[in-house]
Amino acid sequence: MDTTNADRQRRWRERRRQDHVARLDKLAVLEARVAHLEAELTARPQPAPRKAARRDAVAAPKRERDELAERLAQIEAYQPGIAAKARAWVAEIDKPPPRRRNSKKAGVTGP
Repeated sequence: MDTTNADRQRRWRERRRQDHVARLDKLAVLEARVAHLEAELTARPQPAPRKAARRDAVAAPKRERDELAERLAQIEAYQPGIAAKARAWVAEIDKPPPRRRNSKKAGVTGP
């Protein structure tokens, strides 16, 4: 059966038009379902908001720690060995002060 190019094009367009109509029908069904689900969701009672204070209290120091670690890595890249020097300085600062000797108490006896 010989068909002309115009006939083939007409049949192809007709099939595509039918596919298009079928897809539009499916889209309409899905949109209706979404509208129904959204209506159900708004009708539900809303849960009480959770307290995020503890989570925020933990997240803030972690975020600060990460930022400081990133800054230290950048500094270490430009000045190698600076982290070890900083740790030594912190250890020196953190050590307890030397005990003072009290010379006044040497010859004094109790009351």
